[in-house]
Parts: sequence; C-alpha cells; structure tokens
Amino acid sequence: MKRNNWIFLFFSFLLFVSSALLVAVLSFLGVYFHQSLDYFFHEGYLGTFYPVALLAISSLSCFLFHLKLTPSITYIFENPLSQKNTWFWCGFAFAYLSLDDLFEIHEKIDFKLHHWLDALAKIKSNAVTDKLDDLIVVIVLAAAIWFLIRYRDTFSAYPMMLAAYAFACCLVLLMVVVDLLTNGGHILKFFLGKALYSDLKSFLYVIEESLKIFACSFILLGSIAPWFGNSSAKY
Repeated sequence: MKRNNWIFLFFSFLLFVSSALLVAVLSFLGVYFHQSLDYFFHEGYLGTFYPVALLAISSLSCFLFHLKLTPSITYIFENPLSQKNTWFWCGFAFAYLSLDDLFEIHEKIDFKLHHWLDALAKIKSNAVTDKLDDLIVVIVLAAAIWFLIRYRDTFSAYPMMLAAYAFACCLVLLMVVVDLLTNGGHILKFFLGKALYSDLKSFLYVIEESLKIFACSFILLGSIAPWFGNSSAKY
C-alpha cells in the first residue's frame, strides 16, 4: 500500500474516533451536569462548531483543489458547468452548509414561511407545516444527489471521494427521517404514546445530531481524498 494511502487511512481513523468521542463526551456531560442527554448538542459551542469546522475545511479543500486543476481563478465564469469546475461547486456547497449550520439559515426560512402562511392564508403552525424545514433539507439533499450524478465522470475518478459523499448522503437521509419523526413528535406519539416518546426524545435528538456529525466527517473525508491520489480522468 502506498504511503499516501496509509496517511489517508490514519487520518480517517482519527477523524471518526474524534467524532465518536465528541458524541460520547457531550452525551455524558449533558447527563452528568444537566440530566439531559442532548443538552450540550444544542446549548454547547463544541456540538455546534465541530460540524461547522468540518464543512468549512471541506470547502477550503475543494476550493484549493479547484485552483490546482483550473488554468485561472476566473475559469468558473468562462465555463461554469465544466467538469473541471466540480471542485468549485463542491466548495461553494460546503461553504453554504457551514453557514447554514452556524446561522440556522433554513430554520429561519422555515420561520418566515410560517409567518407568511399565517399572514396571507391564516394557516397556523400545525403537524404538516412543522415539516417545512425538513422539506428544505430534502431539497438540498436531492440537489446533492443530482450533482453527484451530473458530475459522475469526475467523482468516479476518485472512488474514495465518491464513496464518502454517497455515505454522507445516506446519513443525511437518515437524519431527515429521524428529524421528521421527532419534529413535533406527532408520529411517534401516535405509535409509542406520549410517555415513551418523552423518555426517548433526548436520545433521538442525540441520534439526529450524531448522524449530522458523521455525515460532515464523511464530507471532509471525501473532500481531502483527491489530494491523496492521482486521477487519470480527462475532463
């Protein structure tokens, strides 16, 4: 096995161990100090900034790889849909996702949509409209899958990158399912009852945040993978 492959595997190991340790430590501290398993996932800075940092580094990696492969920094404007610009659009997407996680952009969009529905159609927040933020995430996920298919010639030249991004999409899909079940809790309350749902709510929130953390870990892994291998692809 080549030296670069060993370095990549070692980095992957450290990344996923640190992500797993983060989930375990935040859960333990939440229970120990606040009797709430999910407390530090939405109140502490570490639970918030760790995924943001992973996405920001992923974005930087893609932008730098874009500059490495393209003839000039303005190439994106000359041929926006070129296969060579795959890395620019990846970097742009991850930059948006990091800002979305930091500033809760899609949650604020959801709040505005509820406000407009109330103002224009007198539709109050309910079990259906509470799923609007999940719909936004689903749209972003669908765009990501389309992007993987649209630029498959580029991604297929880097199998580890393609696999990592595909795993990330799967984890985000699972995260959306968990969020759909816990957002408002109407579905789970119907099947499990209010008492059991109340007991499981914190645990399910930790599952949701864990899926996000590991999805971001796979995104970072995929974004640095091209730096550790050569591609024979012709764009």
